[in-house]
Amino acid sequence: MLRRITGPGGETGGTIKSSRRTLEILELFAETHEPVTEAEVAHRLGYPQSSTSMLLLSLVQLGYLEKVDRLFRPTLRVMLLGAWLQDRLIGQGSLLRRMDGLRTRTGLTVLIGMQQATRVRYILALRREGTGENEPHAGMARPIFRTGLGKALLLPMPDAAVARLLRRANAEETDPRLRIPQAAFLEDIRQSRERGWATGNASVQKGVGVIGMMLPALPAQPPLSIGLGGALDDIQARQEEIVGELREVCCSLSPSKY
Repeated sequence: MLRRITGPGGETGGTIKSSRRTLEILELFAETHEPVTEAEVAHRLGYPQSSTSMLLLSLVQLGYLEKVDRLFRPTLRVMLLGAWLQDRLIGQGSLLRRMDGLRTRTGLTVLIGMQQATRVRYILALRREGTGENEPHAGMARPIFRTGLGKALLLPMPDAAVARLLRRANAEETDPRLRIPQAAFLEDIRQSRERGWATGNASVQKGVGVIGMMLPALPAQPPLSIGLGGALDDIQARQEEIVGELREVCCSLSPSKY
């Protein structure tokens, strides 16, 4: 049975309650190795149902958990929190080390993203040197239809599913100038499918370009995309090189390599 975090000062041990509960939820997954329901979390950790629901949904919004039907399970973002320590203590074969090698070889920002409705959440961002506040960082969410990382997540979807999601995104968009014409976008997606990668709309982050590609499916994880980002003119000039680097790392992560 998972023990709740306590300390000399009593049940909270001087910590903020929400922080303690967040850690206890993550530790619960380390114990169960299985997805859990909201009711299971509340029962096993002794939390009120209302605060359990709010905390789990917050972790979903931040990209640390994924909700599938009624079950919650951790995403790759949880593993990446301590992946640097695994590299230091155990070896150099982790996903994070591969991503860091990709950043070193290209000098570009490495991104991994997951879909959250009409947005893409960046769950990893290894930023290139000299980046400004305008460039992507972990935890950031951006419109899925206007970023290379987000559009890559749409490539496996049939046109009908992409069109439904686009109609929803356009309905949510309050600025009519930012609504995306369906026919033109679907043609863009078809061309991106044929070549296997996608580019974004530089207006999301001015002067910044990203080329995105789907990562091979990882066990018990939602679909994930990987991208390389940097100055727009640099991304455009090095397009062939960048696509080659992304394909190489995706090949290295394919199930046949394990």
